[in-house]
Amino acid sequence: MPSLLVKVMDMQARAVYLEARPFKRWYKQYQRESAYRVYLNEISEYVTTTTRPSGVWQVPMARILGLAQTTLGLGLVVEKICDEAGNIAPTVADLARQGRFDAALSEQLDEFFDDLADAHVVLHDISASNVACGLNADGKQGLYLIDGFGVLPLIPLYAWSKRLNRRRIQRKYARMRASLAQRFGLPAA
Repeated sequence: MPSLLVKVMDMQARAVYLEARPFKRWYKQYQRESAYRVYLNEISEYVTTTTRPSGVWQVPMARILGLAQTTLGLGLVVEKICDEAGNIAPTVADLARQGRFDAALSEQLDEFFDDLADAHVVLHDISASNVACGLNADGKQGLYLIDGFGVLPLIPLYAWSKRLNRRRIQRKYARMRASLAQRFGLPAA
């Protein structure tokens, strides 16, 4: 189906990541779901934030539709965010690299992260590469979170407290904007 994507695990990248982190490598060996724990985190966060009243009519996330077996292992079936031609939409990082990050996108990005905080979406990786700018499967234009969400810590403090989660999102978003400004000469926010 042209409106769907299947996200699969990059096991080599995961191995490199864990090689540099011996403590994580040690305790992750006891997780029954192995690398696929991230799928459970994303599905849980998606279900939690899209089914509770939050004041945000539609949470700006690519929809999760399920799981599928692939030749590369278990895959997460998600909504494809497209450009006008039907190709995979560019991320905010792509737009910044191409010199297409303007004042309108900056304002839209500010509103996007406010909406995520209002909906109490718990983010663990706030990155310009995790936000796509395009059309969802319904044809609605906007910014969409495509990765980096879900509760990770043993004690889910940010899932318990909307206020702490908002402050964390604001802090990490400010760091992301500062990184964009430094790398691409953009306004910090």
